[in-house]
Amino acid sequence: MQITGVGMKVRFLINPSAGKGKTRKRWPKFFAGKKLNYRVCEEPGMIEHATRDAVKEGVDRLILVGGDGSLNTALNALSGADIELGTIPTGSGNDFARTAGVKFFEPERYLEPCNLRRIDLGKVNDRLFINIFGSGFDADTARRMQLSGIKGDLGYLVAVLRTLGTFRSPTVTVQTDRERLELETMSISVGNGRYHGGMFMLTPDADLEDGELDLCLVRKISKLRFISLIPSSFKGKHVEVTDVVSMHRFRRMKLAFSGPVYYHVDGEVSSEPFKELQISVLPRALTFVVP
Repeated sequence: MQITGVGMKVRFLINPSAGKGKTRKRWPKFFAGKKLNYRVCEEPGMIEHATRDAVKEGVDRLILVGGDGSLNTALNALSGADIELGTIPTGSGNDFARTAGVKFFEPERYLEPCNLRRIDLGKVNDRLFINIFGSGFDADTARRMQLSGIKGDLGYLVAVLRTLGTFRSPTVTVQTDRERLELETMSISVGNGRYHGGMFMLTPDADLEDGELDLCLVRKISKLRFISLIPSSFKGKHVEVTDVVSMHRFRRMKLAFSGPVYYHVDGEVSSEPFKELQISVLPRALTFVVP
């Protein structure tokens, strides 16, 4: 299905902090001097407010210039409004854009005819996600990095090493609409998309339009073996290590942990830990723009 941008109200929201700050240097080249409707969202909370303004002002198509976190913030601020959402991927990983088949295009491309996809969304408690949910080792690492003053690849490496020293595998009861499991876990990942963290293919068979979410469970193992599994996850080969990794599909799931855990959605870490989480799929809930 296609729809033209001609006569539509198209607005761009630019997150200069995306891509470890590289978007700040890139965006003027593509927007300066052009008659495009855009907002630069410099401060925390500005994407949320700008998205709500776009809804009030009758914007038809909203394009995020940034990464998965920018998309997630806008998605949750839409509050169910029927706006076409898209992205010019300038984040660090651009994981969702890879699954959706979106490459970097100059903004004018979004004023032209584009493909529209009705895609699924995930929901954890009251928060939506477009790409992935995670708890366990990766969420603890993301939180540690968020709290650290060390940024970039060095910051990630330091966060991984420190998390290795403190991480304890929780016991979790997993109840889906199809099965019940109880296990100690290193990592729980739920994918609407396939990619995570810029390099990992944690849910390699995930489909944005199948009305289901993919679940990857990594059982408790030694930290040395856990690290040894990481390279195989770059191409989704970790799913072949079936004594450690199990893959599942579901529409609804409840997670009950032995103790409070943090989680992330699309890389954004929860503000507080939870002992129970409800996760579900919202089939074909969003109109996504693919140039």
